[in-house]
Amino acid sequence: MTIRPEGPHDTAIAALLNTFIDSDPRLDIWHRYPDISETEDDYTDGWACEQVSAEFAAFARKHGWDAVVVHADDPKHPLAFDHAWVRLTRDGSALDVDWTARQFHNLHDSDGNDPAVLTLPWPLAWDPAIVGRHSHPVAGPYDTITLEDR
Repeated sequence: MTIRPEGPHDTAIAALLNTFIDSDPRLDIWHRYPDISETEDDYTDGWACEQVSAEFAAFARKHGWDAVVVHADDPKHPLAFDHAWVRLTRDGSALDVDWTARQFHNLHDSDGNDPAVLTLPWPLAWDPAIVGRHSHPVAGPYDTITLEDR
């Protein structure tokens, strides 16, 4: 999979995302999610949004980006759950990146086949100034946001 640039820092962002994808074949699990094996699904129990986000944030920092893990707690949507993603910043612009957003495939469609989620770009990326600094484009707003830069 190759991510193509579209806007101001997008060439650099695309390069960062593609380099991260190339660096860790395990990411393909989240690209294919929820169409994964039971063994892979069990593996995601210990390698989910928190872990993937921490790894990507560290990777981005090594490649010259300001990157923090966004810990989102207390979702307003009754079926959503606590989640994590990465906020990249450069030259005053921010971009949020979520490698595991497809785990919300059953949030709005009880049979788990929500095409609005399953057809989202992977990784999911958005401008927090547009979506909201305390919001996720699929899960919606969260009451508590903590930024971690370790």
